[in-house]
Amino acid sequence: MKRLAMVIVLATCLTATLSADVYIKTLTRVDPINAMGQSIPARESVSEQWISDDFYFVASGEGLAYLFDLRKNVIYLIAHRTKSYLEIRPPVEYASLLPPELAPMAQALEQMTISVEPSGETKIINNIKCQGYRLEMTMMMYPVEITIWASEELPVNLNKFLEKVWPEFMKLELRASGQAAAEISKVRGLWVSQESKAQIMGMEVKSRSEVVEITRRTPPRGIYTLPQGYRKKDRLEMADIQGF
Repeated sequence: MKRLAMVIVLATCLTATLSADVYIKTLTRVDPINAMGQSIPARESVSEQWISDDFYFVASGEGLAYLFDLRKNVIYLIAHRTKSYLEIRPPVEYASLLPPELAPMAQALEQMTISVEPSGETKIINNIKCQGYRLEMTMMMYPVEITIWASEELPVNLNKFLEKVWPEFMKLELRASGQAAAEISKVRGLWVSQESKAQIMGMEVKSRSEVVEITRRTPPRGIYTLPQGYRKKDRLEMADIQGF
């Protein structure tokens, strides 16, 4: 009986291990902004990522989510505010997703420039050894500087994810395409931490993001499926842009 009980326990543990996916939690903080007589308080948001062999899901904390079906090679951009979604086939060209009334913005994004250089520095962040990079970007004529700490030496094996999925996700996050998107690929590994500084219409906007947890967990039921009742569309709407 004791041997049978031990076999059951081991089988249960093995099944739990095999069914567990990678979970990544990231905390982002945007500093307060004071401009044109108005004060915008600091804000924090949490994004959660789930990674399996066949799917990648990330909830941004800003009313948007991405679901990447690796079996179909399709990215679903889910907009909770408008209860809708886009079906995108990589490679991603963000400018093509904008509504017609934002044609000037789409043109400006197509002219975005990005340059990435390794800093040669290393840093330990939450027990993860990271390599430093400097990213300089000009978006819609506004300069943005990002200090990135990235790593391929993670506590879980994410080689397939980092090769196939992560570059497409970062292109969406930075609204990059063409040459700008190619520069992003110079950053090797998962972005564990980043600090950005942007100059926009005379304002300085600073933000910081950091991965605070990487572990294996059993994913919530239905996390890799589209929400019921959401409508499919070809482009983003103005209401969706407010969440980006």
